[in-house]
Amino acid sequence: MAINTYDDPSMGLDEAQKPPIEKLRTQVEVPIYNDVERVAETDMSFAAILKGAAANPLTTFEKKAALINVEIDNFGLGRYQICIWFLCGFGYFLDLAWAQGVGLIASAVYQEMDVPPARQGDIFSLANAGLAIGALTFGILVDIIGRKWAFNLTCLITSIFGLLIAAPKYNYEAVCGIYFLASLGLGGNIPIDATIALEFLPQSRRNLVALLSLWQPIGVVAASGIAYGTAAKWRCDPALPACSAVGAGEACCSVASNMGWRYEVIILGCVTLFIFFLRFFVFNFHESPKFLLARGREAEAIEVLHKIAKFNRAPPPKLTLEMFAALDEMDSNLSVVNVEGPRTRAQMVKKVGRDIGKEFQRLKGVFANRLQCFTFVLLAIAYMGDYWSFNLAGSFLPIILLRNNVSDGRGSVSDTYKQYIIIYAPGIIGAVLALVSVQMPLVGRKWSLVISAICQGLAMAMYTQVNNTAGYVGLNALEYIMQTYFNAVLYASAPELFDTSYRGSVSGMLSCLGRISGIVAPFAGASFLADQSSGILWLGAGGIWVAALVMVFLPVEMRNRQMF
Repeated sequence: MAINTYDDPSMGLDEAQKPPIEKLRTQVEVPIYNDVERVAETDMSFAAILKGAAANPLTTFEKKAALINVEIDNFGLGRYQICIWFLCGFGYFLDLAWAQGVGLIASAVYQEMDVPPARQGDIFSLANAGLAIGALTFGILVDIIGRKWAFNLTCLITSIFGLLIAAPKYNYEAVCGIYFLASLGLGGNIPIDATIALEFLPQSRRNLVALLSLWQPIGVVAASGIAYGTAAKWRCDPALPACSAVGAGEACCSVASNMGWRYEVIILGCVTLFIFFLRFFVFNFHESPKFLLARGREAEAIEVLHKIAKFNRAPPPKLTLEMFAALDEMDSNLSVVNVEGPRTRAQMVKKVGRDIGKEFQRLKGVFANRLQCFTFVLLAIAYMGDYWSFNLAGSFLPIILLRNNVSDGRGSVSDTYKQYIIIYAPGIIGAVLALVSVQMPLVGRKWSLVISAICQGLAMAMYTQVNNTAGYVGLNALEYIMQTYFNAVLYASAPELFDTSYRGSVSGMLSCLGRISGIVAPFAGASFLADQSSGILWLGAGGIWVAALVMVFLPVEMRNRQMF
């Protein structure tokens, strides 16, 4: 790593003549990982954008964050970092485990509660709305109340309301409403978990954030296994009508004969509660040092570094408050964050309401900075294209296959779950591809996004040529591998591109925009369905190809650059 040492006007004085702060100024070194970090003015030239070398001059905050980076790099992949990686991975696991789990029980719920076809999509529409609101809300909250409380609240909310889904009897509206509330917690998982993992991993291991996405296909397979042992086993005869639709004494689908779907959501709720227990009671999670630094709580940031070093059984950090003060002195012409003292829990809760209003004002900083604003717009298009694409495939592909007389191979319950494993388990390959490619020279984050998006679109376009079950299953698996590859890089890269002050909020806003796009996509595709056209597949492929196109112009490549 190259080191940037700042010139000091007191260099000609004897040590005894220098005041204490002047002595320290000659000793403070800001680590530089890449020459673009040395720029004296903003570089957003077309050549720099294509190379991913666009940059702004380092701010005082970023120089201080760079000193924290040194200490985290010195920790390496210690015990604390490994625990963080697994706990964040469990958040990714829950994201798709719940989506798959509820998708598999839907038909049993419809039958028991006599839900007409026109209302069967309500549960998924409300879930998507909850995911969007949760992503935005927790994304902003994580930059206000801190990573620690948001990290735990998402799991707690999901577990409580997830367990309550099993409670209603013959009340579909209640099931939809409760799942909406559970989705609020789920929506915050990935933006928060990626942010937390990034802020604790050393520079050389940041690619492990992309590997977190392997937990998503594991979640799908696990939910399918749970459903196979519960919802598929304890279910009433699919031919029976709902008890509310027939007279007394007639054979019907009763609660007692249809308990399997309730057992499934109870198991998923207990798994979520167990993960919350691990996060909150077993593991002593410390607030992110960079978040504390961004809030001006510098002494607390250094204290956390000492606690992590102790947990890792590593030498204590050398960073001091005097080093931060020296940087303030050197950059005295720049604005300096006001230092806050430690706050009690009651004081923090009291400040949240006032801070939310300030947060929206502070977020203007993302759009006032040309480089960050440009980056945000490109990422927003990529998120929306991604969610647009796979939601169209999920909504309409089975219908198109049926129309073209192609079986999906799910004739029996056993066949159905076998296909889920064949299609989704290989998604782990996508996460491994992301882990490797983001660190490859000439590829990195930027071109990994472009390549994976192009391949995902090609897989979707090739569905138009499917004429047998083997082709459907193979292409579906390929599409899911590429989708996991793209998402792994996207979820890991987006938080890297913004500093700690905005990281959670921006990640939440991007995820929210993606979720909204996913909600709108099926309505756009419905017109193609009415025309008996396979244009839906080209519409889906087009969405992800637009994402590939805009990622060509992603102005910052983070492979060899430090994250603030």
